[in-house]
Amino acid sequence: MSAISLIDRLQRFTTPGWAYCPAMMSIRNGFLLCLPLVVAGALAIVLNNLPIQAYQDAMSQLFGGNWPRLGAAIWQGTFGILSLPVLFGTSYHLTQSYNQRHPTRPISPPIAAMVALASFLAVTPLAGQSGGLSVWLGVQGLFISIVIALAASRLLIFLCGIERLRMTIYSEGLDISIPSAFICLIPGVLTISCFAGIHLAFLAVAGMTAHECVYAAMLYPITFFTDILDTSIAYVLLIHVNWFFGIHGSNVFAPLSQEILEHTNTLNAAALAAGLPPPHPINKHTLDIFVFMGGAGSSLCLIAALLIVSRNRNSRRLAKISLAPGLLNINEVLLYGLPIVLNPVFLLPFLLVPLALMLISYLALGHGLVPWPTVALEWTTPPLLSGYLATGGSWSGPILQAINLLAGFLIYLPFVKISDRIKDERQKNTLGRLMEVACSNLVGPSGKKCLDRGDDIGVLARVLASDLDEAIERGADLYLEYQPQIDYRTDRVTGAEALLRWRHPIYGLIPAPITVAISEDAGFMQRIGMWVLDQACIERARWHQSGLEPHFKISVNVSIQQLSDPLLPEKIVQCVERHHLQHEMIGIEVTESIALDPESPHNFILKRINDLGFIISMDDFGMGHSSLSYLKYFPVNILKIDKALSKDVASSKVCAEIIATIVELCQALNIRIVVEFVENTEQIEVLLKLGCHVFQGYFFSPPLSSAKTLAYTLDKNGVLELPLIQDRVHS
Repeated sequence: MSAISLIDRLQRFTTPGWAYCPAMMSIRNGFLLCLPLVVAGALAIVLNNLPIQAYQDAMSQLFGGNWPRLGAAIWQGTFGILSLPVLFGTSYHLTQSYNQRHPTRPISPPIAAMVALASFLAVTPLAGQSGGLSVWLGVQGLFISIVIALAASRLLIFLCGIERLRMTIYSEGLDISIPSAFICLIPGVLTISCFAGIHLAFLAVAGMTAHECVYAAMLYPITFFTDILDTSIAYVLLIHVNWFFGIHGSNVFAPLSQEILEHTNTLNAAALAAGLPPPHPINKHTLDIFVFMGGAGSSLCLIAALLIVSRNRNSRRLAKISLAPGLLNINEVLLYGLPIVLNPVFLLPFLLVPLALMLISYLALGHGLVPWPTVALEWTTPPLLSGYLATGGSWSGPILQAINLLAGFLIYLPFVKISDRIKDERQKNTLGRLMEVACSNLVGPSGKKCLDRGDDIGVLARVLASDLDEAIERGADLYLEYQPQIDYRTDRVTGAEALLRWRHPIYGLIPAPITVAISEDAGFMQRIGMWVLDQACIERARWHQSGLEPHFKISVNVSIQQLSDPLLPEKIVQCVERHHLQHEMIGIEVTESIALDPESPHNFILKRINDLGFIISMDDFGMGHSSLSYLKYFPVNILKIDKALSKDVASSKVCAEIIATIVELCQALNIRIVVEFVENTEQIEVLLKLGCHVFQGYFFSPPLSSAKTLAYTLDKNGVLELPLIQDRVHS
């Protein structure tokens, strides 16, 4: 099978139906919701247990002997109760997913999550044997909390669907919180009661809680493995398969590692004390030191591969962000961000790398090439340092870790390249389909083109909207280009259209229709429109100082959302006069789609702008939204003929006749004409015969930067010699 064929198959496989299974996606989102808790808890463990005596002594001197209480308090508020927020998030997202599929009979996600939480607490002892919080509220209770989150939410949804159990209360006004609460009232009580009954049934039949029974059942199949190596392999596969489905395998199956693997530390220590070789080279301790470097999947190997060979800027940026946590064996940022979760491209290396590293470590330890780790360390101890400290100060420990890191890097490397290819293709395809949506006139039920879509186009649009908001706020990644307008009779540049450009740090140059559509959907047009106007005024003031004649006009596009602002004329005047420009130096362009109702408020705003001395251009004329008769009702000084007519004018008599009619009417109304998308001499010859002589298009010039536009204009208009122009631009 060729590489291209493999990539195509993987690309089709990366969006299977089961990947969007509501239960699996809800579990993943539940864990993702708890990402700050996991990172904070891991950092607390690092803070308390960094195995450097000088650090421990310094902390005691600075903060006293009780300084570890801070880390302990953070751990208790994170890992100590981790089952509760995971359960809440899973139930919330599962109910939200149900509401998206059944919008006519929604169920309140917060209420469903609270019912699931109460159901979990009904089967969970809240206090431990020592009087503190029960271990089942923390990491050890994760598995059963996920099961209850799914089961309780499903049961609540089912019961809410029974008409006799639904209490319908009609709310006054627009507040739906009261009806939502009453709909879930009886089903919620029944759901909680059901799980309380399950708890009593377990105690009566099995003599233990549901948590204890579930984990006993999970341990039972592994007891068939008589060799600790086989058990370790089964354990590693178990946690990594769960990670692939978005379940934090290391945390969920922590009780298994304590029950099966950690007791081998005692056996090994006893053998070493008796002068015998350790009987179990692989156990939880050696897995943490030599295999799980960077966390599950030996994530430091993947981070290195992303940093060194990945061409995808987003993956490289994520790797840089994940590097510092990864050195502390915290990998949730990488696994959820890349993602590894539900990503079949990385399934094979994610399983293979830990197994390969475990085999290498098994051989090295078993043959005495590396001293047996005798120093117990917390799992957050950084690699290389952990290898040195755990082996009693032997350099062979970090050397083995370095060999393992290299081996894992080499395994991940080809899959990173495949992932890059797939991501590039998917981004291009999705961006292309988003472009089609942005250029269409279709909108969703909420009046938006892109942001309310439930498919990958909507996801990308929402991501871009968030990034665009940040770009506007910081004034970064946004810039203007200018496309000159040429009077063919005099061969002079009479003006230029300001065109917004957005160079996204990940997706590159975003097509202007996408930027505009997202801005309109997200309500950014007021902000971005004024930013464009201000930047255009700044450049026009610079050009004026460089010798450009006053009649040269920069045209700025104004959207229908901007025309909804009654203060827009005053804002335009303030911006122009702030930069000491004459009103005629700045033009305002609107699309003909705005010209639908002569009596609309938008038309009155345009008239006010025109009365203030600004030139009004109607852009994209010929797209079919309005009638020629509308021109007499609107304050239009310049009409710009769209490419729908101009591109085929040399070959289509219909286009030529329409343009001839437009020219005749505009001459009668004293409206000037600019023809857009002029790209060849055949167009020019026909357009000149039809009475058009001002052109804008690639035949004369593509959109240019500010400096190049100035140089082009001054050279074309014969104001200065080109070398002198360039010197002035650079200065």
